[in-house]
Amino acid sequence: MEFINDKHILGNDQMDMLHKEFVDIYNSLENNEVESYKNVMAKLLEQSKRHFCQEEEMMEQFDYPRKRDHIDEHQKVLAEMEYFINKSNTKIGQMMLKSYFNEKLSLWFDLHLISMDSDLSSFLKAKS
Repeated sequence: MEFINDKHILGNDQMDMLHKEFVDIYNSLENNEVESYKNVMAKLLEQSKRHFCQEEEMMEQFDYPRKRDHIDEHQKVLAEMEYFINKSNTKIGQMMLKSYFNEKLSLWFDLHLISMDSDLSSFLKAKS
């Protein structure tokens, strides 16, 4: 996944920094070995928990009207990440982890950023 300014920069410094950090961790995958996937996913999970907590604090602070849907989406992806990490102790679970990482996670990130995070960023800009 490539961090693309025109695509990923929302104009909110805090959110932009968190998104760049996510992409940097995602891109730190060293090889096609399962352990590398597990390590990167564990780092993404921890970063996402911090990232989402900060976004949710902003939503609460500024009384963001769509916070419930946004928080639900955060919880959904965290649960998915935990599920695939926890299942990665079997051969099929390892294949599922790689597939989720390679095929779904970056697509989810882009969609979430251009829809929900973009809306949040616009809302915060209007409040400041």
